Amino acid sequence: MATSTLPGLQAFVAQIGLGPLPTFATADALNNPIDIYHSYLAERLQTLVECDPDVVYHSIQLSKTIEDGDLDIVLPKLKLDGVKPKELAGELLKKFLPHPLFAAPFKDGVHIRVLFSTKNTPRLLLPYVNDRKATYGKFPALGLQDQAESKSKKVIVEFARPNIAREFTIDHLRSSILGAYVSNIHEAMGYSVVRVNYLGDWGKNLGLLGVGWQKHGSEEFLNEQTDLFRYIHDLYAKMEEELQPEQDARKKARQDGQDTSVLESQGLFAERDATFKQMEDGEPVAIALWEKLRAITIEYYIETYAKLNIKFDEYSGESRVSLDPEAIAQVESMLKENDVWEEKDGAWVIDFDKHGAKLGTAAIRDRNGSTTYLLRDIATVFDRLKTHEFDKMVYVVCEQDVHFRQVFKAVELMGRGDVANKLQHVTFTRANSPVAHPGSTQLLGDILDQCENHMRDAMTANPDEYQIEDRDAVAKAMGINSLVLQQLSLKKGDSNNLDFNLLTSPTGETGTNLQLCYAKLCSEIASVGLYPGPDEIPDLDYTSLSQPPYSDVLRLIARYPVVTQFAFEKLDPGIILLYIYLVIDELSVCLATDEFQRAEGEGESSSAGLKHLARVVMYENVRQVLENGLKLLGITPISL
Repeated sequence: MATSTLPGLQAFVAQIGLGPLPTFATADALNNPIDIYHSYLAERLQTLVECDPDVVYHSIQLSKTIEDGDLDIVLPKLKLDGVKPKELAGELLKKFLPHPLFAAPFKDGVHIRVLFSTKNTPRLLLPYVNDRKATYGKFPALGLQDQAESKSKKVIVEFARPNIAREFTIDHLRSSILGAYVSNIHEAMGYSVVRVNYLGDWGKNLGLLGVGWQKHGSEEFLNEQTDLFRYIHDLYAKMEEELQPEQDARKKARQDGQDTSVLESQGLFAERDATFKQMEDGEPVAIALWEKLRAITIEYYIETYAKLNIKFDEYSGESRVSLDPEAIAQVESMLKENDVWEEKDGAWVIDFDKHGAKLGTAAIRDRNGSTTYLLRDIATVFDRLKTHEFDKMVYVVCEQDVHFRQVFKAVELMGRGDVANKLQHVTFTRANSPVAHPGSTQLLGDILDQCENHMRDAMTANPDEYQIEDRDAVAKAMGINSLVLQQLSLKKGDSNNLDFNLLTSPTGETGTNLQLCYAKLCSEIASVGLYPGPDEIPDLDYTSLSQPPYSDVLRLIARYPVVTQFAFEKLDPGIILLYIYLVIDELSVCLATDEFQRAEGEGESSSAGLKHLARVVMYENVRQVLENGLKLLGITPISL
């Protein structure tokens, strides 16, 4: 851990022949090796121009790709009066003296592009990454409330949101996977994270399920079921089918401009609403059934989400505030005091357009007095604020953009703009069609089983690629990992339908190919059988890493902390995944080069031994970076 403290890092840079590490206000040399290069380059540039040190530092930025260099001096950002940037570029190039960390810079318009020295980068970078291991790429100070007290900010991440009665969709799956990433990246940045699975455990759909139970079930029948969770979902599907004619009649009445209240006051509509009202009123029989259904649901999800490496801190739901009259009453009181809601056609509504937000009109209480989804979500905000005193709350939910904007705006209109500013919605596009699961309602476990089965079939069809003993265990792990990676590779506007052929493909930018490359890397490291100690790593002969593709891999892994910071700012896992694929592409060339050299007989001399030792140090650090990135994405890497 020699480089993990500022005194240790100063001693280390002196050991490899550098002057004292320059200090700049925004540099974070202990967590980002790029800032070490950045600081030395800014120090050199400061000697050549008359400019404020901070302006000089911020005139330097990371190049977009390694093809453009490593650091980029943007001359107009120096803001030098009477100086033409293009002319300045030529003058500065003449004055740049050699530096151990940099190759000769070159002019590119109003930019001066700088490459890292391939000779000294391994000596600086590899000990730096090796000292940090699993913490490389993390910035724990970002999540602190107060630097002096070291108290972490608290973020609540609400994701998944499956419904007790309805089937589990691909949208619930993607919310689960994205939510896990949002939680992981906040933890990496020092936040205290509360992971909440906000179940759809309240509402008229539960009333419909209750009617179904009264008609088709019994306590004895429920106790005889071997798959209780599937049974209650199939029962709900049956009740939806029975309700469909009434829903069609109501839809036609609306299209014809007719009042639908008569239709809604009779038949299955009325039975559903009455049963739900019994739940809201706390009727003991209705509540007892609801509690049993909820317990079955939570038990199933705890077990099944474990397969996805997801563990929730809290299984909450709309019922929490619905069964707490005080929580609902508090919100309604605030709405009334701030003149936010009004009565309309027997219901209580918020007309957001009247309050300057083009969000239409939304009901708070229905005509029969039942609470609505919107009211329950608003009440949940204040309930969590009271319980957790959060600094931030992120909802990872498919679409529903208008709904969450209504929630946030309502909180603001209630006089709590400070709370509204702590709320954030991460959205994505709804799937075009569900994954087929013939003969039954689709559950989360069904989707995971399909991934495992397709992965097992792919392994059986390609035995040369998968020379392993325990195929079942590997198929399970690789299938789920590939599923997670496929979902995270989608952009927010992409349709998230599952493609099992792509999911199991061993070529291209797929989760399967990534895992195979990672496994090959682990095999290469294990084949050497010798790894130097931390004190030996800075003094190894790294000559064999001074040329591409090895030097390009080093330049990429130096960027990893920058990637994680950007991925945190955007809450976009695709940023990390794209980076990992770039590393994998370069790494594959390295491994192929090694294989070719071994085939040519380059492996017997002592110099060859030193070369392989240097490369195994690089490979181990690359493996560590890949592991760190994959774990942020919710993946546990496997070696075949």
